[in-house]
Amino acid sequence: MKRFFLFLLISMFYCHTKNVTAAERLVTSFVISDEWYHNIFLIADKVNSMATTNFTVQIGSSEDNVGGELLYNFPNWYNAKFAPALFYEDINADSHKDIVVALISGAGSGLSTKEIHVLNQIHDPTRRFEEVPVESINDAVKRLVKMERQEEQVTILIGEKKYIVNISTFNYNELSHDRPFVGMLEDYKVENGVLYGFTTVFVSIGGYVGELKIQYGWNGKMYKAMSISFDEAKS
Repeated sequence: MKRFFLFLLISMFYCHTKNVTAAERLVTSFVISDEWYHNIFLIADKVNSMATTNFTVQIGSSEDNVGGELLYNFPNWYNAKFAPALFYEDINADSHKDIVVALISGAGSGLSTKEIHVLNQIHDPTRRFEEVPVESINDAVKRLVKMERQEEQVTILIGEKKYIVNISTFNYNELSHDRPFVGMLEDYKVENGVLYGFTTVFVSIGGYVGELKIQYGWNGKMYKAMSISFDEAKS
């Protein structure tokens, strides 16, 4: 039943036309649940062989409940490559599942940056979803992390926690930057009802020493970084 329903949905939204100026509409990501009103679909216009834009988030649908869906349009969302990550979990501990979309904003050799969007589920009393702000990975790192390099040693300070990395163990031929930096490789995941962000710490182009893991929490107005930890890469 689920396979038939999924085929029906994708066929319905994949619109191919002879008019070259018209966009192809397709399902890029989805979450299928046992209840029709918990089925989540991410639908977008195809820009080229890899990129998509003009997204719609559809909540709920089945062959028996056409017209009962919730639709939210985001014409400015853009995904550069591959399929966006889609999560449907309660991430603010209010017993209602929320929608998390991680778009790929930049992609290339050694580059994968992400743009995060969260739609909180609200019952007041009508069920609806509302996009809320999320602190970006870069802003969280600037606010909570201090990094510096002295010769062959990198120091990462997060609150009262200090991490020291000996760069010489990685055998990098050339260090092109005086200071460690982030922002080239990013990711977002939901684990056990908690939103996490990840970013790689580099000391040169292609030379990394570890990864920062950012734990987010809901403060009533936005999702903000609550804590950050560092995991050193294996040399």
